[in-house]
Amino acid sequence: MRSRVEALIIGGGATGTGIARDLAMRGAEVMLVEAGDFAAGATGANHGMLHSGARYAVTDPVSARECAEEGAVLKRIARFCIEDTGGLFVSASRDDAEYVDRFLPACGRAGIRAEEIDTREAREIEPCLDAGIKAAVKVPDASIDPFFLALGNVSSARRHGATVLNHSPVRRIRRIDGGFEAVIGRGGRERRVAADVVINAAGAWAGEVAAMLGVSIPLCIDKGTLVVFNGRLVNRLVNRLRPPSDGDILVPHRTATILGTTSSAGAAGDRATSAEVERLIAEAEAVLPGIKEARAVRAYAGARPLLGGGSAGRGASRTFQVIDHACDGVDGLISVAGGKLTTFRLMAERTSDAVMEKLGRAASCRTADEEIEPFDDAPSSDFDLEAMRYRHGASTAALSPFSTVPGCGCEAVTRGEMEHYASSPDVSDIGDLMRRTRAGMGYCQAGLCAVNMASAMDQGARELQRYYGERWRGVEPVLFGEQLRQEMFKAHLLKAYGIDHTEEGR
Repeated sequence: MRSRVEALIIGGGATGTGIARDLAMRGAEVMLVEAGDFAAGATGANHGMLHSGARYAVTDPVSARECAEEGAVLKRIARFCIEDTGGLFVSASRDDAEYVDRFLPACGRAGIRAEEIDTREAREIEPCLDAGIKAAVKVPDASIDPFFLALGNVSSARRHGATVLNHSPVRRIRRIDGGFEAVIGRGGRERRVAADVVINAAGAWAGEVAAMLGVSIPLCIDKGTLVVFNGRLVNRLVNRLRPPSDGDILVPHRTATILGTTSSAGAAGDRATSAEVERLIAEAEAVLPGIKEARAVRAYAGARPLLGGGSAGRGASRTFQVIDHACDGVDGLISVAGGKLTTFRLMAERTSDAVMEKLGRAASCRTADEEIEPFDDAPSSDFDLEAMRYRHGASTAALSPFSTVPGCGCEAVTRGEMEHYASSPDVSDIGDLMRRTRAGMGYCQAGLCAVNMASAMDQGARELQRYYGERWRGVEPVLFGEQLRQEMFKAHLLKAYGIDHTEEGR
């Protein structure tokens, strides 16, 4: 089977799906292929922070302004997956008291609304803050669901005519007849796709994609570990009022709080460690003393693809670059690298501009003005209709006699919701179902709902064991205190199903 498109996009994170949406809205013939599931890479492994730009105002003013402008755009076009919590920067007792005098002017230069407030007011807003904080500044940060954002891009791109495929890795790619031919795997079969332009939006794997065509990209992979706590420990995003460092962001996200992040040399697929978890909690204690007693339910690591050739880690810029590989002798290959989740739309716009120029087509970008449609209609339910509207942005009539039966109590997901999304051709395993419903992401980490998900997908013990193994990789680094007791209880319950949830599935 051979298809032909004008633009083939490789990578299904926020940037790749954003490019697919942008190009499809401009009338281009587009195909996107993703090796795994949408948003299963760096997009889904961040802290869900919609940056105001304030975090980078002093150290990286270009990124700060990009975040400030794009954050405002996303609050207009992606309201269904954003909680506009607001943000608070606070200075701990041991922090540099004069940093605020650099921070406020830098925010002003970047176009960020920043207002210094009295520390007593800050503690009224956030009662759990340390009594010794020395300064506080309000900024317009927010939290965003990266999975639903990417899935919204997918739906929007498809509604404008794009072909968007997950679980479709690129096996080979070559130059042919002035364009490209890629061999794509899907479901045990292969298909050939001819394209005039190839867009490399593979994130941490962008170097591997470029190497298929004999070119290189100066990327450095930065590992960032984060910790998920049960419940919302803060009302707003709380940031440390100091240069970006470890353990200085607390994000209230859905039913949890996410603490981040570390920064160290790493590779895609690296796992969080207990030592990193301990370091993050120790740092966060300086502004939120009670966090040591809070229940950590999961830790995970993301691979940030930062532009190389200069500083690494915290010193590397968080801005992005669109690379035309004509200078490398591969005209028609365009890579996009760097950037942040907050700036994905701008990255997609600049990349799409370059693609349209290659195609000799003229059409304006509309993504800053038109709202992203929620990725699908969720089935209606009396169990928690508002929760489903919050997740998916819309609702339809009940689709199953089980629609009112709870499937995941932690995240208020019904059996009907599970069955609805399990029937999607995009959903091939329990992890895919989790990303579309949030079942399994709550405080029990799928201990009580994975069996329901497996049942909805008509999958057996082998797939269930594989999914529990994936969850275990995130639970193992936080096995202390209440979480250790809960995991022992979970192990006892699952023995009834013949499952050892601490054994990674194969």
